[in-house]
Amino acid sequence: MATMPSIEKMAIKIHLVNYELGRFDGILSKFAYRMRDELKKRKGIEVTVDNVPNKDADINHHINYASYRHVDTINTLMITHVDTPYKEANLKVAMSTADYGICMSMDTLIKLSGKGFNDKKLGVVLPAHDNNPRRYQIVSILTNVYPDGCKREWMLKELVKTLDHKKWAFRIMGSGWRDILVPLVAEGLQVDYFANFDDVNYQRILESSDYNLYFGKDEGSMGILDAKNAGLRIIAPNIGFNIDIGVDYPFDTQKELNKIFKELSVNPVENWIWKKYCDEHLKIWKKLLK
Repeated sequence: MATMPSIEKMAIKIHLVNYELGRFDGILSKFAYRMRDELKKRKGIEVTVDNVPNKDADINHHINYASYRHVDTINTLMITHVDTPYKEANLKVAMSTADYGICMSMDTLIKLSGKGFNDKKLGVVLPAHDNNPRRYQIVSILTNVYPDGCKREWMLKELVKTLDHKKWAFRIMGSGWRDILVPLVAEGLQVDYFANFDDVNYQRILESSDYNLYFGKDEGSMGILDAKNAGLRIIAPNIGFNIDIGVDYPFDTQKELNKIFKELSVNPVENWIWKKYCDEHLKIWKKLLK
């Protein structure tokens, strides 16, 4: 008797049912086309897209559940926005014949389970983004520095040793910074520097920055006040009128400052890409096929 090839060696025919196709190309179409393009990179995967199910496919993945039409294959449903009684009732009907529902969040799965849905037929795959390059996080520093070091400007040199120069850029206005900045720029740090105050560039810095950084342990800085008013997040010692302003990320020591920037450098959705999204779907589909 001939043995059946394992699922890993079989060609899998996946059909993405895009119920928007022929009507308009919205977010569901984006999911269908991004999945198609990514799945086509896989060996042993055949993938098609249409607005009707395909009875000859191994898997029909319906994007999304609201327009689900059962076909005699394995059927999986994209589940999101179950936010009305009508949608909940619609999903219950769909899940009575579908093999598996793929929620876009654990929150949705938990809520559906609490409403009587069979959680053995539910899973979670978090959504994906297009992996566009993330722009620099821009930090403004708006103060003069002085020979006595009272502004603790030396902390910038220690901080940038820990930073990815492709993720962070600085916009600095104030006198006394040049000797500090020249070697940092030579090492690849992105800096726009204005040694003398001028109101036009000052306003541009406030409008385009994400954070305002101040090192000094004194009463405070008018730059911090302006930055807070402009909506920037403040990184500064919690001292003087900074306390009344409300510092978003307070620090005292170099270690505390470096830790703040390390945490701010983390992109929590960096790996939420289409490759991972399709990998997670393939795991589910292969398990169902077994």
